[in-house]
Amino acid sequence: MNIFDQAMEIEKEGEELYEKFSQEAPNQGMRYIFSWLADQERKHRDIFKKLKEGKPASVAESVPLQNIKEIFEDWRESATCIEADTSQADVYRRALDIEIKSISIYQKYAATAASPQKEIFLRIAAEEKGHKKIVENIIEFVTKPEVWAENAEFSNLGGDYYL
Repeated sequence: MNIFDQAMEIEKEGEELYEKFSQEAPNQGMRYIFSWLADQERKHRDIFKKLKEGKPASVAESVPLQNIKEIFEDWRESATCIEADTSQADVYRRALDIEIKSISIYQKYAATAASPQKEIFLRIAAEEKGHKKIVENIIEFVTKPEVWAENAEFSNLGGDYYL
């Protein structure tokens, strides 16, 4: 399997997983986040498909997930916690593993690739790092809703915490 086939497989796995999460999400905010993540993985797969076919490809400036900070803050400020079984965190960790794997693989490919492929791998790896942060936030929220709902400090919620 060549590097583009492997990259497309990783992206396809992530896309399918996020689509499943979106369909099973306990609220609109999570559906929105998971749908956006699935769409991002689809775009990455399309880029790798073009590269495999020898067509010109580039990574467009990523459109940030709109309102993500507000979604997380709404969850935090909500008087009721999200109705999500904490065992869902184990399912979400699978997505986290895919993101970590993709970051590692794309950075490895970038180290040996020539331009412009090198830049594409690095840009997609950077986007995957943002996806990783989002999934980590969801896992943290699902596993510790009481802390999110009760902790007034939120000292780890810097400006780049969500993305």
